Amino acid sequence: MTWLAILAAFALTAWREAAPGHAWAFPRDHHAHPEFRHEWWYVTGQLSVDGASEPTHGFQFTLFRIGLLAERPPWDSSWTARDLVLGHAAVTDLRGGGHRFSEVLTRTGPGLGGFPAVGDSVLAWCRAPAGTAGRWEIRTTPEGFAIAAVDSAQGLAFALGLAPERPLVFHGPGGFSVKDPTSQAGSLYYSVTRLAATGTLDGRVVAGRAWLDREIFTSQLAARHVGWDWLSLQLADGRDVMVFSLRGRDGAGDVTRATVVEPSGAVSWLEPGAPVLTALERWRGYPVKWRLSLPEAGIELVLAALVEDQENVGPHTGLRYWEGAVAGPGCRGYAELTGYAGAEASGLRSLRKIADELSSPTGRSP
Repeated sequence: MTWLAILAAFALTAWREAAPGHAWAFPRDHHAHPEFRHEWWYVTGQLSVDGASEPTHGFQFTLFRIGLLAERPPWDSSWTARDLVLGHAAVTDLRGGGHRFSEVLTRTGPGLGGFPAVGDSVLAWCRAPAGTAGRWEIRTTPEGFAIAAVDSAQGLAFALGLAPERPLVFHGPGGFSVKDPTSQAGSLYYSVTRLAATGTLDGRVVAGRAWLDREIFTSQLAARHVGWDWLSLQLADGRDVMVFSLRGRDGAGDVTRATVVEPSGAVSWLEPGAPVLTALERWRGYPVKWRLSLPEAGIELVLAALVEDQENVGPHTGLRYWEGAVAGPGCRGYAELTGYAGAEASGLRSLRKIADELSSPTGRSP
């Protein structure tokens, strides 16, 4: 087959769009979905070192799959790269105020990274940053999940076991989370909203609580969206809450969704008609204190960042966003804020730009 024919074959392939009616099956759906262009395994949480009564650290761990090719190339080689692996890891000292962030970007391949098939306990992995021995990974275990990340240059290392305290939940009917009602763009989206986290952080014993998010999609945002605000909260009354608001160019949220999980595991999906997040204070353009109002669920909260500077800046991708530990009376969790402070509009567009460049015949290799 000539190069022209090969490239023509690639041009005829198409990514699958997320849509209602996905037939979920586990553990299969914990693994990668190469027919979609993007997905991520995302874990956040708050931890206490050496038995401290209050959380002393926040952490974030994300492995992204960024699709380069919608179908496997027509040649047999273990070096064939159909995807990129992007890894983000961060640790915040909630007492001292320091925030450390690390990023890895690599194509799939032997010794680099990958997304093993169903049957393997590893779901996604990549090599550690250059100069650091080891690798980052998320895998299933008999108890639930386990994650690990290390970056010697950043002085960052954690290895955590994650045991679910309640069953996974879907966001939206059938696990389809609508992001643009006019076109039905959205994602396949589920979470494990409470996990008991135990392990080590920077060589110290830690324990706490975490949240696992999984999103799978090809096209998720409308052109009018410039970013989003996202919150995952674990309430003292036993409820868990996820809220996201996609912002238009006027700064207002024009698509807002919320999921409320009861202690029993019962799930409510809300589509608030009014803004649910009101920024009360800002740091360098990012909201760092909010009022959350979900009257349908009887929720009225004021919460704030535990450390203002929890901004992540990717040295390889240029991605710039705020991801940090938050708390308020009777609640703890994490927030993610994109499209602020002059950052690339949504973050997802930067990922797509990277994928387009690297999958072109003249593209560079990371």
